[in-house]
Amino acid sequence: MLNQVLSLSRAFTMNEEKETIRSRALEKRIRRHVAGRTREYFAAVPPGFEAGCRQELIDLGLDPAGVTVEAGGIGFTGRLMDCLRANLYLRTATRVLMRIGDFRATNRRRLEKKSAEIAWELFLEPGPLPAIKVSSHRSRLYHTAAIAQTIRSGIARRLNAAPPSSPGTGIPQTLFARLVEDRLTLSLDSSGEPLYKRGFKMGAARAPLRETLAAAILMAAGYDPSNPLVDPMCGSGSFSLEAAMQAKHMAPGVNRPFAFQGWPAYSENQWAFLKREAEEQVVHLDRPRIFASDIDAGACARLSKTIAGNAMDDAVRVTPKNIFDCRGDQYGEGPGLVTINPPYGIRIGSATQAGELFMAIGRHLGRHFKGWQVALIAPERKLAHQLPFAAKRLPLLHGGLKLTLVVGTINA
Repeated sequence: MLNQVLSLSRAFTMNEEKETIRSRALEKRIRRHVAGRTREYFAAVPPGFEAGCRQELIDLGLDPAGVTVEAGGIGFTGRLMDCLRANLYLRTATRVLMRIGDFRATNRRRLEKKSAEIAWELFLEPGPLPAIKVSSHRSRLYHTAAIAQTIRSGIARRLNAAPPSSPGTGIPQTLFARLVEDRLTLSLDSSGEPLYKRGFKMGAARAPLRETLAAAILMAAGYDPSNPLVDPMCGSGSFSLEAAMQAKHMAPGVNRPFAFQGWPAYSENQWAFLKREAEEQVVHLDRPRIFASDIDAGACARLSKTIAGNAMDDAVRVTPKNIFDCRGDQYGEGPGLVTINPPYGIRIGSATQAGELFMAIGRHLGRHFKGWQVALIAPERKLAHQLPFAAKRLPLLHGGLKLTLVVGTINA
């Protein structure tokens, strides 16, 4: 009996040693192929604002030669730390994807075989398989649900044959599969929730402007944080909050979680270092330079609460006020930038009312904000051409609506 116990004990110890060796070998592969290797990434960007995001990535220290404009966003090469920095600092991107695989797939058998050849144990923790979002264009495989199921089968085959790296974090993962002319690109989402979800808004208006789009509009308008910004129809405050973060040098992703925190290559110490580095860059302003107002006192109260709860009081002042009571000479060191996202007549009011309000706003700006820069969203392109001042007009997609962004100087 004693010999059997000793034999079982030795066998158990040997199995433990083998598991430890396998685990260390996997950790080494993860460091070599994921954490330490230069890989390809893709930052999804609102249409028309790719140049701004490209400049953001270059400002983060990436080689401009490896930062390229592609359909739907910006491709860039870098290490895992560059991916983490992109999620932390990018203001205009919707999400950041890591390229995992790229191969030709003309039938489901080949699709499953090639999917199973990818070393998924380097990218996914044990646990539920990732959600798979598929798009297919001009390809023999076109049924998106069948494509997703085939890829899922390939992943399962690989992971069942691979030793687990850890118990897993339980953080949901999403895989994007894009099939174009029989060529499949697989990309793992490093962001999780879209990046416009900054993690600090306490209330939303009925037709909120996404934070990433607000940041992109500020860039397109040439926003200078040293000059005043007036947001006279602030709603939930997207323009004001984005401007405040820029003025205070706040990283937009510092208050939220990310999908990459569930990756085998993720290091809590590295992420803590990056966040600490970002927090050390935040500055305190001597006086508010951003002036938010709205006819809706409730919206102003919610925005004030958000601002106070995120230490932005030094940057933003909120006042319940009708836009037609706002004038450029009320804001001290003007001129600066006026940002307006008026109702479009879709979710709020009628199209006729929206058009009449837009033209009234244009006349008011022409009279009372001469010399100021403007970023004004027009519900219809023809209305943008009827403003009493010259400006550049850019196509803008927001909430599935085709709108027009008006940027320029009010010189009426």
